[in-house]
Amino acid sequence: MALIDVIKYEGKPGEIVWKFPRNDISTFGQLVVNESQEAIFFKEGKALDIFGPGTHTLKTGNVPILEKLVNLPFGGQTPFTAEVVYINKALIQLKWGTPAPIQVEDPKYTITLGVRANGAYNIKIVDSKAFAVGVVGARGAYSQDEVDNFLRPMIVTRLSDFLAEVVLKSGEPITRLNQHLEEASSAGKTKIQPDFSKYGIEVLDFFVQSINFDQNDPNFQKIQKVLTEKFEIDALGGMYQQKRMLDIGEAAAKNEGGNAGEGMSAGMGLGMGMNMGNMMAGMMGQNNAGGNSNQNDAASRLTKLKGMLDQGLISQEEFDAKKKDILNSI
Repeated sequence: MALIDVIKYEGKPGEIVWKFPRNDISTFGQLVVNESQEAIFFKEGKALDIFGPGTHTLKTGNVPILEKLVNLPFGGQTPFTAEVVYINKALIQLKWGTPAPIQVEDPKYTITLGVRANGAYNIKIVDSKAFAVGVVGARGAYSQDEVDNFLRPMIVTRLSDFLAEVVLKSGEPITRLNQHLEEASSAGKTKIQPDFSKYGIEVLDFFVQSINFDQNDPNFQKIQKVLTEKFEIDALGGMYQQKRMLDIGEAAAKNEGGNAGEGMSAGMGLGMGMNMGNMMAGMMGQNNAGGNSNQNDAASRLTKLKGMLDQGLISQEEFDAKKKDILNSI
């Protein structure tokens, strides 16, 4: 069999690693390495000399480590055995996602939610020897899909860490993580880079594109309820107490617990009636003591009244009647 005079890459598109199929190489043969590639000589399973882009003549002096093992002579086309593995060092674009929900705890409410997320990332092999030895091993080829399958579990493992970190820094509930995708992407890149570096891989870009929650998860609904009530407090201000009293009154009115329930409902209704009467009197400026000027300000009362209408706490007819009373009191 003739000795190999020219060694060049003949792999398929999408292959990250490709091994030349023969190992009977001649000195003064030509090694061709394309742009964004490196070629590694292996002898007895050990990664030895590395060649970058260009055409290299294999002779003593330019394969120093290999020369010590095979004692390459000077002159002639003396054969030697070695494996040549090509590594693609161009940018590799991959996607990631969670195969199942990841449990992440909200540090503010100490409630754990199942989180699904997905995104994309770009990597580059910066240490061919570390990648070939640590990832590929003795295999003759390694595709982009195989790289994806190897790296994705590392991302998912770190997911709960960097999402919880973003929640903690933002001070927002975990259910609002989609408002912080840029921060999550940055934190994700920082978290996964040390894991990838062990295999000679650099993370160029990392993107979190969406974060999803199970809308039927009881824990999700708990957090949403808290956020809804907080929004109502902020929107209604001092009128929030009135709304809560109305909600309790409706619940009491629907109580079907028998005599005891009726008694409780009557008691709550009486107490609420008194409280609501006082609150409404104060709101509408009917306090006989007069109060201070800010509380009796007609514009302020009209604004609050409009807020009650917008929130559905009073009907349009009630709004119109009270509005008339306020205007008449000016």
